[in-house]
Amino acid sequence: MNKSILIIEKNIENILFYRKILIGAGYKVHYISSDIQLLKYNFAIPDLFIINSRFLTLSAGEICQHLKGNAQLSNIPIVIISGVLELEALAMQCGATAFMGKPFVVEQFLALIQRCLGT
Repeated sequence: MNKSILIIEKNIENILFYRKILIGAGYKVHYISSDIQLLKYNFAIPDLFIINSRFLTLSAGEICQHLKGNAQLSNIPIVIISGVLELEALAMQCGATAFMGKPFVVEQFLALIQRCLGT
């Protein structure tokens, strides 16, 4: 069974970029780009979350805390991606499993995803 990944991202170009990489690696990929959709838990439960550091009105840290505060989602790994490398410490404080700085090398990104999924 393919692992599923939910991308939480507002920028469609980024979504398409991540989807291409992840689908090419054999993952099922879904995305949400709306605060309302996220806050109402209007999505299928994935095996891994990928969060861009800047998401509409919520920060990546707020999203991470929101997801970790839900009993059904609290054990799902979260990867936060950001071009602001100083956010790595904040990502770890809010409960993220991993942080990936941008720009990144695709092979390193996929290796990180594999580690987080335990595959």
